[in-house]
Amino acid sequence: MTDPAAAKDRRHPRSKGRDLAIQMLYAWEANRFVDDGFLLAPGDLALAGAEVAEWARRMFSGVAAQRTPIDGAIDGRLTNWTIQRLAATDRAILRLGAWEIVYDEDLPPKVAITEAIRLAKEFGSDEKTPRLVNGVLDKLARQHRNLGGE
Repeated sequence: MTDPAAAKDRRHPRSKGRDLAIQMLYAWEANRFVDDGFLLAPGDLALAGAEVAEWARRMFSGVAAQRTPIDGAIDGRLTNWTIQRLAATDRAILRLGAWEIVYDEDLPPKVAITEAIRLAKEFGSDEKTPRLVNGVLDKLARQHRNLGGE
């Protein structure tokens, strides 16, 4: 039998960084979009390792810098909902996935969507979150490509 903790540790540093970035984005929103340097417990980034911490910081900073257009892109792809009506964890997952699709040219959209679905299964507000994340990010990826993106 495979140890789930060991399997999680074999993930790519970028994937582990996403876990921390989601936690940072959640705390950042709870802190009214202010990064006071205490978005994670002291030492969390250090314990994660330098490469994982760098990925987490890069993703967090990217989303933070582009939050307004990202929120607009997500809002425009929700049906009968607005981004503000979603749970904070779901917003964080969608923001990170949208940032990776639109702003991270090195990552294929399918990978961004797959990782966002993984995060939704782990951190999402309920069992429907993975489907919501998949639907919104898939629409965004298809439309972004048609608008001259990837």
